[in-house]
Amino acid sequence: MRGSRRTAALALAAGVLAAGCNVYAPSWSAVHADGANSDYAPVEGARDVERAWTASFEGTINLGPTIDPRGQVYVTNSGGDCHLHALDARTGETRWCSTEVDTFAVASSPLIDRDGRLFLADGEAMHAFSRDGTLLWETPIEGVPLSAQFTPNGRVVFVTHIGRVYVLYRENGRHVLPPVELVPGATWDPSQGMRACAQGTSDCPSANTPAIDLRTGRLIFTFWTPGAPAAGVRAMRITEDPRPALVPLWTNDALPGGSASSPDLSPDGSRVYVNDNAGNVHALDAATGEEIWSFPIGCASGGSASLSPDGLLMPAGGGASPLLALQDEGDHATLAWRNDALLNRGIATQADGDVAYVTAATGQQWVNDLVVVDTRTGAEVDREPLPGISVFTVGTTVGPDRRVYVPTLAGEVHAFEPA
Repeated sequence: MRGSRRTAALALAAGVLAAGCNVYAPSWSAVHADGANSDYAPVEGARDVERAWTASFEGTINLGPTIDPRGQVYVTNSGGDCHLHALDARTGETRWCSTEVDTFAVASSPLIDRDGRLFLADGEAMHAFSRDGTLLWETPIEGVPLSAQFTPNGRVVFVTHIGRVYVLYRENGRHVLPPVELVPGATWDPSQGMRACAQGTSDCPSANTPAIDLRTGRLIFTFWTPGAPAAGVRAMRITEDPRPALVPLWTNDALPGGSASSPDLSPDGSRVYVNDNAGNVHALDAATGEEIWSFPIGCASGGSASLSPDGLLMPAGGGASPLLALQDEGDHATLAWRNDALLNRGIATQADGDVAYVTAATGQQWVNDLVVVDTRTGAEVDREPLPGISVFTVGTTVGPDRRVYVPTLAGEVHAFEPA
C-alpha cells in the first residue's frame, strides 16, 4: 500500500491541474496545508532536526503558520496591536506586521495564492494583502471564518462561524454571488467572543475550515444546525460559470458533541474524514455523505487529523491521548499502530519519507517535546525540547525547505531545521 504513495500523489496533482485553475501557492499555503486539509507536506521530511529559532508574540496563537515559496512565514496572534506577522523563515526576524486586522484574525491562518497575495479575515472583513504587507482590499462580512480556501476558478471561499458562506473575487474582493445564510438572519456580538469554536460546540455552528475539491467544486464543512441534537457535515457544490451558484448536496448529522476537526478529503476526493467530540473518527462518502466506517479513538481530538496519500490517518491529540495511526482499508479502518509512550499534545503533521512531527508530553505540566516519528511503525527517531511552557501546540507546519514550525498556544513559534 505504501508503495503507492508517490503514484497517489501524482494522480492527485494531475487531478488538480485538470481543474484548470489551481491558485494555491506551491508551499504550505493554507491553514491545513492545502484545499483538502491534509496536514501533509509532499517534501522529504528530515528525521533529525535541531531548533533554529524561537519567535514570541503577545497573547495566544491558535493555528499553524502558512508559508510562501520565497521563505516568508505568516503568523496570527491575539495580543498587542499587530495581529498578522511576516517572519523570515531563516531567522525568525519580523519583516513586517499589520494593524489592519483585529484580534479575531487569530481564528485564521493567512491563505496564500500563487501570486504571493494573502487573504485573512477578522471580526469585520475579509482582507487581502500584498507580500510586503500592503492592504489591497477589504470586504465587510458577518461573523468570523476559521480560515478560507480557493474555489476551482481561484475565488476566495469561506464560511463564517455563524453560518454565512461567502465567495469573493480575489482580485478586488467583490462578491461572486450573494452570501448564503445557512442560519437566516443570524448575527453575532463580538463581545461574546468565540470560545465555543475551539471545541466545536453548538454555540459556534461553523467551527472549522472547509475542505474543497478543486476537480468537482465540492465544498465540505462541519456545521451544527441550531437546535439540532448533534453537529454534522455538509456539502455544497460551487458552480462558477456561466452563472455562479452554491448548490446544497447533502447533510450528515452524525457528530455527537460537535467537532473541533476540519474535514479531510482523500487524495482522490471520494472520502471525507472527520472527528466528533465523542471520541470517534468517521469516513464518509464525499458524493453522498453516507458513512462508510467509524473508528473509536478514545478522545475528542483538539484539532484536525493528518492524512497521507496512501490513507494513513493520524488524529490530533486530546487530553492524555496516546499517539496512534489508522489505516483506511476500504470498508473499514484498522489500527496501524499505537505508541502509548507518546501522549499527543498537538496536530501530528506527516511528510514524505514516512515521517511525522508530533508534540509529546514530557511528564512536566504543560511542557512538551517535538518528536519525529517513523509512520511505518510509530517508533520515535528524534526528540527535541520545546522551550518553556508550550501547553498545547496548534498546527505544526512543514515548509518547502524542510523546516518545521511548531506554534504553541502560549504564543511562541519554534522553528526546527534538518540537523
